[in-house]
Amino acid sequence: MNGRRSQGAGRRGRSRPGRARHRPTGDPVPRLSIGERLAAADRLLDGSVPAAGGVWSRATAWILRIALEQAVDDLWSRTEPELARCPMRAQLLALRVVTDPFTAARIAALWTSLSHATHHHDYELAPGVTELRRWHDDTARIAAELAAVPG
Repeated sequence: MNGRRSQGAGRRGRSRPGRARHRPTGDPVPRLSIGERLAAADRLLDGSVPAAGGVWSRATAWILRIALEQAVDDLWSRTEPELARCPMRAQLLALRVVTDPFTAARIAALWTSLSHATHHHDYELAPGVTELRRWHDDTARIAAELAAVPG
């Protein structure tokens, strides 16, 4: 590369030709609960999804990150619905308004770890079972704490 960005770089939010941006009209896909997402991650961690092959660790991290984001979304839907439209980093900063600073920092740290783990880096190993199991437990704990925040 000559130091320039590729022509399509930085065009987030724009649809690509040939790719549908939204689901066609019809029955909406039911949203999985946080518990169902945690159970799916648990099955990947237990090795009971043999079809996952070599991507099970990153898939587990993705599922955990989605479950964590869903817990934050559920909190905002009860307390401050306008915040749900903000980028996740802004939502994480705003958590200090409805939780204590320590809890907000724990959630932000977990989200950052999961975000990093979901992306492939040639020079890094994928997260291991112990680390993923800890993130799973942390996600479950945080989801319960956020669900307990009064609306």
